[in-house]
Amino acid sequence: MKRGIKAAACALLGALLCSALVAQEMSAYEIIKKSDEVPSADTSSYKATMTLTNKKGQKRVREVLMRSKDDGSVTKTVIVFTTPKDVAGVGYLMHEYAKKADGTTPESDNWLYMPALKKVRRISGAGKADDFMGTDFTYEDMGDRDIDKDNYTLLGSETVDGVDCWKIECLAKDTTEKNPRRIVWIRKDNYILQKGEFYDKQNNLQRELTCSGIHLQDGFWTTDTMLMKNVLTNHSTVLEMKDVKYNLSVDDNMLTVSALERGIIR
Repeated sequence: MKRGIKAAACALLGALLCSALVAQEMSAYEIIKKSDEVPSADTSSYKATMTLTNKKGQKRVREVLMRSKDDGSVTKTVIVFTTPKDVAGVGYLMHEYAKKADGTTPESDNWLYMPALKKVRRISGAGKADDFMGTDFTYEDMGDRDIDKDNYTLLGSETVDGVDCWKIECLAKDTTEKNPRRIVWIRKDNYILQKGEFYDKQNNLQRELTCSGIHLQDGFWTTDTMLMKNVLTNHSTVLEMKDVKYNLSVDDNMLTVSALERGIIR
């Protein structure tokens, strides 16, 4: 029996060592690709609180709701502000398209609806790098980034908040982007983003992203809280998820520009 236990222990140790060697041999792009391929639900919905804090410590709190649906060819996501009154009804709609057979990924379609103006504005090109409704997130941050837009370098491993992570530099192929350089920390246990840094065109650190409350819910990795801080302005935004639900019915009619204009998204 002891010999059997010892043999099993040796086999387990060998498997762990092999796993570690495989992980060490992975390239930065392969790690990013695995992170991009972490399974997600076909539909998701949540409510969230956005807390904006300026350099004087003054806070503004906003409530939003989100609905998303992925049919394999396009992911449609809508975010609507519910409170306070000055932003209630403001909506942001994204249609993000899957990679085509030739390997290219079409640019996403993005619309912002301002009820005070009763007008929909398309967000495109460089406008996607603008601040999202006065927060420290950009419009682009609210969606997914095509991993083929960047070149990657593995900088090593670091522990972030007690979690072992790969540290990877991401350089935009389009050097005119607002944040052409990013550094991300990807968890080794589940390939989820733990931390990020965003650098401007002068290679100055502009923003820092910290993720926490990462856990499995209904079989899907979920991040409860994201803190984005602009280190240049000392302004920050905390996005706290709540009432997260996966794979429930989401009406396609709720994921349209018309739905934004009619204020029917609930």
